[in-house]
Amino acid sequence: MSAGSAAEVLYAPGMEIDPASGWPLSAQLAQLLRELIRSGQLAPGDRVPSEPQLARDHAVSRDTAQRALAMLAEEGLITRRRGVGSIVATVEPLTEVHAAPGARISARLPTAAERDSAKAGMWVPMLAVAQPGWPEQLYPADRVVVVVPPEGNVPAEAQDPARSAQRSDA
Repeated sequence: MSAGSAAEVLYAPGMEIDPASGWPLSAQLAQLLRELIRSGQLAPGDRVPSEPQLARDHAVSRDTAQRALAMLAEEGLITRRRGVGSIVATVEPLTEVHAAPGARISARLPTAAERDSAKAGMWVPMLAVAQPGWPEQLYPADRVVVVVPPEGNVPAEAQDPARSAQRSDA
């Protein structure tokens, strides 16, 4: 465990889960935890709050908390061990995708085939990057940052989207 069994202290139960949202509560809770992991607030080796604690803190059922943790385990962000709990796994750093000025960038939920192809987790949005003259490229929004340089300062990889992202899963 990393320097802080303080995962309990770093954990931010004040973040809101919105029952009126169109997203399932488990997906919202998974996203909240995903953000804490990606930001480093929950570091590799830290214990993730337990299902009962997540349920209490976010006013959701224990089943909802269990589904959220299952999503994160499927994505490889946490490991789950009976009797130990859920532990934050070592996470790959974010990948930078360089887009040319004028690129159209949007976000959407992927189809099942797109999710499988990108090895994205359930309910992880995809960033759709359409650069002038190139077909749209999809990237999992939880592992990619799109960088658009100022006009006149276009790196070579932005000119060729096929070279844009050096992805370890490609």
